[in-house]
Amino acid sequence: MTVQPVLSLPPAARTPEPWPRGPQPVAAAGPRVQPVVRWALYLYVCSIPFEMPQRSLPVEIPTLVGCVFLLATLLDRRAAYGRIDLPLVAFTGYLWMFTVAALVNLTSHEPYVLKFFLELLQVVLIFWTGANLMREEPVRVAALRAFALACGFRAALQVFGIARNEKALWTGGARMSALGQNANLSALILSCGLLAALALVNRQGRRWPAAVRWPIVVLIAVAVVQTGSRGGLLALSVGLLAILCGERTLWARVRNGVAALAALGVLGFAAYHSEGMRNRLFAAAESGQLAGRERIYPALLVMIRERPFVGWGPVENQVELERRLQDPGYVKRDAHNLLLELLTSTGVAGTIPFLIGLTACVRSAWRSRLGPAGALPSAMLVTMLTGTMSGTWIASKLLWLVLAHADAAGRGRGR
Repeated sequence: MTVQPVLSLPPAARTPEPWPRGPQPVAAAGPRVQPVVRWALYLYVCSIPFEMPQRSLPVEIPTLVGCVFLLATLLDRRAAYGRIDLPLVAFTGYLWMFTVAALVNLTSHEPYVLKFFLELLQVVLIFWTGANLMREEPVRVAALRAFALACGFRAALQVFGIARNEKALWTGGARMSALGQNANLSALILSCGLLAALALVNRQGRRWPAAVRWPIVVLIAVAVVQTGSRGGLLALSVGLLAILCGERTLWARVRNGVAALAALGVLGFAAYHSEGMRNRLFAAAESGQLAGRERIYPALLVMIRERPFVGWGPVENQVELERRLQDPGYVKRDAHNLLLELLTSTGVAGTIPFLIGLTACVRSAWRSRLGPAGALPSAMLVTMLTGTMSGTWIASKLLWLVLAHADAAGRGRGR
């Protein structure tokens, strides 16, 4: 008996199996960054709200944790250092002009200039590595989630009187902070943490449960008002409006608009019932008093006109400012404005590369609204830039975290 061979049909000729009905689950891509490096990044992000300036140790906790993070990045150099973007090149150019301005304007404050330079070098390196690592969406989401939770815990320390410090105001009331922190910087850090808690989603694209999200939002909002920082309150309000206007669809704008209006209502209610914040706002509106900025800014403009190209040099610009103001009890005075600090310390030569890097980050944040990050990078960046209108914060860890987040969100993998 002859057995006929069974001919196998080609794949194209076989009867296709029907697709299962309903939406198919999408496998979430895990992060490609080594776990040690990821967790070092999360630890660094969590350390930012917990500066303790009044300690005997001259190095801040976020600076120490930042060193640990940079050491950890050596374990995954390809992920941390494998990409060089325009902002990094521009900020490196600013560091170069920082050095040139310091050498041109040699003074007796070299130790302070060197410390300032090392702080800026560290945050630029963290910007480089952080932006590269947060290009992975799971890493970005986890880092922002850790930051929001850390800010919520930091706000709880202040609101519930644990490690809280107060400063009485001549207008009545008091300004509150915690761990000896600057009240204005605390307000900015907490504001960015509030935005992260309000707008952040998990890996599956779902927002945090309301039972988790809103207690953190309310707690941080109360802490921001307690700081009495008018600039911080304005920055947070602008950031909330940026979340409202940054979404693509009408439903997303309505949803975020309701959340933003609710948060603004909490802010307004808390500010009205805070004696310190209410009196500071009325004092600014009635008498134009801005904590000395009404005298500082004109003096800085004169200094810019006298040395426009390379400025007065880092740190020396603050000493020269105090020589002109002659305020008792001060050796140097901060510029209280990022742009004026750049122009007086490094002149136009250092300001231009910094603004180029900043503009690139702004464009990246704007582009990110079309991706998974949505309006959060733009909102956080607008909040931080609003805060730098009344404070310098050029070496603050928060500024460079926000810049790295904006750069990463707009240049994430696949975009």
